[in-house]
This record gives sequence, structure tokens and C-alpha cells, in this order.
Amino acid sequence: MERYKILEELGDGTCGCVYKAFNVETYEIVAVKKMKRKFYFWEECMNLREVKALRKLNHPNIIKLKEVVRENNELFFIFEYMEHNLYHIMRERQIPFSEGEIRSFMSQMLQGLAHMHRNGYFHRDLKPENLLVTNDVLKIADFGLARELSSMPPYTEYVSTRWYRAPEVLLQSSSYSPAIDMWAVGAILAELFTLSPIFPGDSEIDQLYKVCCILGAPDWTAFPEATNISRLISISYSEILPINLSDIIPNASMEAIDLIWQLCSWDPLRRPTADQALQHPFFNVETWVPYPLHDPLELRLNNMGSKPNLELNLWDFGTEPDDCFLGLTLAVKPSNLGYTVLL
Repeated sequence: MERYKILEELGDGTCGCVYKAFNVETYEIVAVKKMKRKFYFWEECMNLREVKALRKLNHPNIIKLKEVVRENNELFFIFEYMEHNLYHIMRERQIPFSEGEIRSFMSQMLQGLAHMHRNGYFHRDLKPENLLVTNDVLKIADFGLARELSSMPPYTEYVSTRWYRAPEVLLQSSSYSPAIDMWAVGAILAELFTLSPIFPGDSEIDQLYKVCCILGAPDWTAFPEATNISRLISISYSEILPINLSDIIPNASMEAIDLIWQLCSWDPLRRPTADQALQHPFFNVETWVPYPLHDPLELRLNNMGSKPNLELNLWDFGTEPDDCFLGLTLAVKPSNLGYTVLL
């Protein structure tokens, strides 16, 4: 690690700390992730999910793992450096993004996600903090919770930050699929329009309640493998109707609204895949003139006693899941010193 000069700390997570650093040999700015636990054997380093995933995934919209270094039983990941993450960009915005800007971010995220799913992985922790941006180029990062599609359930109960966690995970389903990533994409799409989370639950039960308030009560039979369906039954004992998303996201086009509805479907089989989502008319529309803002009280009075418009599911992608396959592992350049791997 003598080749890298640490410049500043960028973040401190559960598993490691991330630093901005300078390569004194190549004069390159990089990001260094230092793992908090010790690693005594190369095998356990190479078997980490993050390493295994990023060795296989080479794409312009997925963060590049440049090097893995083990020194004095400490493990370091050397990544390409990105200036911002989408969370900080949204928090610093004074005005909403244009739909063109949102379309660009979403297209890049879905292209990276499509590559990931085609090559046999799903991310399980998509959120604005894990979407890095430099000069309007977006890359998916933090693969610590990534999982191979070929791995057998049951999967880990806790995955992803609560606000972006799919209902089947909240209900402790014994198995789930890349559709949980697509739910997170829908939540992020809505947040890009409003600059605030669409499902900001204070707890797991409150998270389900927030989802019900937006999407309406689901068909409980859509979760046959859920082990905690009582959570949902307890909060949807009476009929909860879905709202009109255009009322809370007035600056979104009808195409954007429809895509959010489909991505945030209660039923995982009804969510489009990343490849299918990229074919949605949202990515092929002209400049959108937003609806005018309405007074919330007026909307509430006008909607009392009326059933919300449910005719938004205009583009049906079908319910058959796509087949995925594992990609080939990229070649690894061995180190003469035995403690560095170049990827």
C-alpha cells in the first residue's frame, strides 16, 4: 500500500472505510476501501461476494475494481474514483431534475443492472448512496450484498436499506429473485422526481404500511413463501385503495408514472426485467410539460368516494421471468509478491 497516499475519508460503513487516495506511481486518484476485519488467507479474500461479483462484471455503468491488496492481514480494495453519489446530488438540489436528466440516470442504472442480471448476479442493496456519479456518468457500486442467481435459497432475511426493500423481503419470503432490484429501481425513479423517498418507513411494519398507502392493499396470495404474512394482514384488514401517483409526482409524465407502477408491483413476477424496462416508452418520449401543482386539500376532497384511476398499466411485459446465465470469470493477473491481485 506504499503506492497509495490517503487524502481523505469518504465514508465509514459496517464492513469497511472508504478513502480518497493518490497513486504516487501513476498519479491517478482512486478510492480505497479498507475492510475492518482481518484476512489471513488469500482464499477467503477471493471468495468474498464483492470480489467474485466484480471480477465477472465489466461494464461502463458498474464500478471498476482495479486491484485487491492484502498487507499485514489487512485487505484493501482499490476502485476507480467517482466524485459524487446520487444521494448527495439529490440532497443538494434546489430544483427538481428535468425528465431528461432522470431518463439519463435511469437508463445508465438499468444498463448496468441488465448486465449484472444477465451474468448471474443480483445486487440486493440498490439505493441512491450506492449509485456513483462523475460528469453525469452513473455507476452501480457496493456489491457487498450481491448474490449469485445460481445460489440456493433460503436467502439472507435482511437485504437493502429499508426504504428500497421489496415487499417479499419485508415479509421474509424464503426465496426471492432479481425482481427485488427492480423494486428498488422503481423507488429510486420516484425519488428522482420528488427529491424525497416515496416509501420512508420508520420500521419494517411502517414500511409495509407506507407501501399500502401508495399501492393499495395487495392480494395476500401473491406471497406464498412469505413467513411473516401476518405483518401485512395486520395493517390491511380493511380495503386500502391505491392513490393516483400523478397527484404526488405531478412533474412526471404518464410514461414515467406507468413505469413506476410496473416496477413497484406487489407481485414480483409482474415487475419488468432491466432489459424490458429499457424498452418502456419512458425512454422514447419527447419533452414533457408537467401537470400544474394542486392544493392537497382540494385533491383529497375531489377524490373522496371515488376509486383512483387504475388504468395506468399501459404496457404489459408479461409475467414470465427471464432466464439468466453466469458469465465467464475475467482473468486474474497473479502477483509476484503474493499479496496483490490486479483485476
